[in-house]
Amino acid sequence: MYSDQHYQNEKNMMSKQERMNQERFEQLINILIIYKQENQTEDVYLSEKCINQAIKYYQTKMSPMLNNLNK
Repeated sequence: MYSDQHYQNEKNMMSKQERMNQERFEQLINILIIYKQENQTEDVYLSEKCINQAIKYYQTKMSPMLNNLNK
C-alpha cells in the first residue's frame, strides 16, 4: 500500500526541479478541486482553460478570504 511515508521518500529522491514541478502540479490540482466544489454545475477538466479559470477564481475569491484569516 502506498502511504504518506512512501510519497515523502519518493519526493525526497527527486531533484529540486522535479520536486518544484510536482508541488506546482499538486497545487493546481487542489485549486481545481476547490473550484469544482464551489462551482458544482460546471464541468471541470485538467485543461489549460479550466486551470486558468480556476486560478482566476482562486485569486479573486479565495485569496482575499485567506488574507482576512491571517489578520
